Amino acid sequence: MILRNELSRREREVVALLLEGQTNKQIALGLHISERTVEFHLKNIYAKYQVASRVELVLKLGTSTVESVGQLAQDRDPPGERTWAALAREAVSKFGQEIKMQGALGSTAGVSGRAPTFFKAIRVCLVKYADFTGRASRPEFWWFALFVTLGAGALLYVHEAAAGVFGVAMLLPFLAAGARRARDAGRSGWWQLFYLAPAAGLVIVASVLALPSVSAPDDAPAA
Repeated sequence: MILRNELSRREREVVALLLEGQTNKQIALGLHISERTVEFHLKNIYAKYQVASRVELVLKLGTSTVESVGQLAQDRDPPGERTWAALAREAVSKFGQEIKMQGALGSTAGVSGRAPTFFKAIRVCLVKYADFTGRASRPEFWWFALFVTLGAGALLYVHEAAAGVFGVAMLLPFLAAGARRARDAGRSGWWQLFYLAPAAGLVIVASVLALPSVSAPDDAPAA
């Protein structure tokens, strides 16, 4: 691996700011140079480290940064230099950190009587990725469904293969959440088989999963 002292002074400054999570524009302002010059230095840095993108560079240096969707769009590397594999590694890393920070979650928001937030619903559904028992409130399922839709759409914009990997990874937790939601609505999770039907099947499943919660003899009332 290339040593830090093998970079020029300016390249070391660019790397230092990049590892702080700064965008190309912020780096340019901080060093009083143009964005084109920043891109030129980054191209040389990538070549020296034998990487294809800023994400791979960060991973190779062993430092993690968090980039927003806006920053990813603003700092997108030239066509062909970003790889969907690097984006997938970054996404998996972020989800792993989130789940690790939360630890094992107990019950869903229905028990506490409070609707789950967007991020809490995502964490619950990912932790209970293979749990087809129990119940899921309407907010929990539909927040997660929104996350899957937005995630697939965003990755499709980056690379079709990345969206495919994401879709396969989310299939099991999505079906498990749907089964819990159907049970919470007093229906069987097997209603999701209508997904296999043409357009009307999606409408049928959505109408079932949108039903309000019902009480059941073997379950506590859902919120």
